[in-house]
Amino acid sequence: MRIGLALWGTEPVQSVVRYARMAEEAGFESIWLVDTHLICRELYVTLAACATATTQLKLASGVTVPLTRHPSVTASGLASLHELSDGRALGGISTGHSALRNIGHKPVRITELADYIATVRTLLRGESARFDSGTDGAISWLAEPAEVPLHVAATGPVLTRAAAGMADGVIMLRGAAPHLIDEGVAIVDQGLEDSQRSRDEIEVTAWVYVGIDEDPLRAHDQVRARVAAVLRMGDVARFEGEDRDVVNRLRAAYDMFAHADSMPEHASLVPERMLDRYAVAGTPDLVRERIASLAADPRIDRIVVSPQIGAPGTSITSDFITAFADAVF
Repeated sequence: MRIGLALWGTEPVQSVVRYARMAEEAGFESIWLVDTHLICRELYVTLAACATATTQLKLASGVTVPLTRHPSVTASGLASLHELSDGRALGGISTGHSALRNIGHKPVRITELADYIATVRTLLRGESARFDSGTDGAISWLAEPAEVPLHVAATGPVLTRAAAGMADGVIMLRGAAPHLIDEGVAIVDQGLEDSQRSRDEIEVTAWVYVGIDEDPLRAHDQVRARVAAVLRMGDVARFEGEDRDVVNRLRAAYDMFAHADSMPEHASLVPERMLDRYAVAGTPDLVRERIASLAADPRIDRIVVSPQIGAPGTSITSDFITAFADAVF
């Protein structure tokens, strides 16, 4: 099983580079750097720095979005990272959340995302693509195709189903409970059937929020903000009763500029009962057991674990890498 690590550029680039080295040494297969430009350092600058400091770790956008980056910019960025890292680049893309909402835009439509991915893929092959302006263009410096897999992150069922037909991989950002994983895989399978693709044509990644502490309550606090984020992105219609009330309150109170905070005020709205459903949080033994169960699922090709976000002057991320390696690897 390949296990990746989600990282945020809320700390100096040098700190993220240190985490990338730690992740490679610990046994992580990849790092996935969040792309939300007003609250994090620049994606490709940071990934390039990580590329020069590592030798085996795969380096992924986790995830980037249309509108903030023209498809030609994304293609050139990924191709450059592919070249610099000797083929270790991965592209994570989705419709958008904080990166767009913090500049006054809503997530793009699924059809726009499909066109965006098709354009990026064409450019990465070294071919000419037609842009929205009507102008044709290609990456003139690209001597040969840059084989960068493109993965679509999806929370809701409509995008999850569509992603299976448009990408090289689907990142299921929907929770960690077995029934949520089952639902996600079933939707991916529907998308494969829709597009007449086979299961071996794509990779399925489970994106999981993880908190580790000998005190389960402290571990729960480590994932509360991240669970708040995934609930905010969810479709209210999927929830019932008290859970729907929680999601509605989150949607009203969520502070997008605090999206990368470790404990924003809106996180307090997430009740304990929802944490185990949407995250893996508890003692090292519990985390090992639940991650091992996911790793044993033959339908999942990769797990990306997302820890609590660090802040300058703290050791949250490095402590997590060490604790996770000790507990799981």
